Amino acid sequence: MKLVKTYGWALKIVGAALLVGLAIYLPLGEGQKIVVTFTGTSMIVYAVIRLWPFVKTQSNDVIKTINIIEITVDVMIGVFFIVYILAIEPTMGTMFGFIVGIYFLLRGGVHFYGVSYGKEKSDIILYSFHIFALVFGSYSVFNPYDPMLIIWWILGFSVVVGGFLIYDGGKGYKVYRYEKAVYQQSSVPKENEAEKRLPSTEEEQDQDSVVM
Repeated sequence: MKLVKTYGWALKIVGAALLVGLAIYLPLGEGQKIVVTFTGTSMIVYAVIRLWPFVKTQSNDVIKTINIIEITVDVMIGVFFIVYILAIEPTMGTMFGFIVGIYFLLRGGVHFYGVSYGKEKSDIILYSFHIFALVFGSYSVFNPYDPMLIIWWILGFSVVVGGFLIYDGGKGYKVYRYEKAVYQQSSVPKENEAEKRLPSTEEEQDQDSVVM
């Protein structure tokens, strides 16, 4: 832990370089495949995680059925994204944004349907997220975009976070250098004092001759 605390600034700088480097690679390399595959996988994982706990805890059959249908559609969208981008076409165009919009509208609509009937509880975080889902979903449907838009968002976010890590790492390196300089300055007088306490060779010889 002491080693990590001392050289944590180096880890932050390396992490920032890695984050920004990978983000720069996205628009230059196969960024669309990465973004679409990640999006599809996230949809599938989130749907599968929700399925069993929701079925076990929701007592209303209508709300349960509607959510199961929504979860099934989510999985189908995720599978479609992965299969399409990896096996059919390397790009999706604005179809990506349109389908993402459908996904978010479906999620927000199903959530508020259950809340409106008193069969689902909501808090400020869930409420805000699903309001965002409806707004973002509507925008995506009526203003569809290709995965490159997401790539530029990721790049911008990575540059901001990477800049913060570099700044924080630079501060850490500055503290590291100051601590090292203080340690070196404090150790010099002790060495001089030790040298003063040790008699020189000539003094030792003089003392030996006097004794003799």
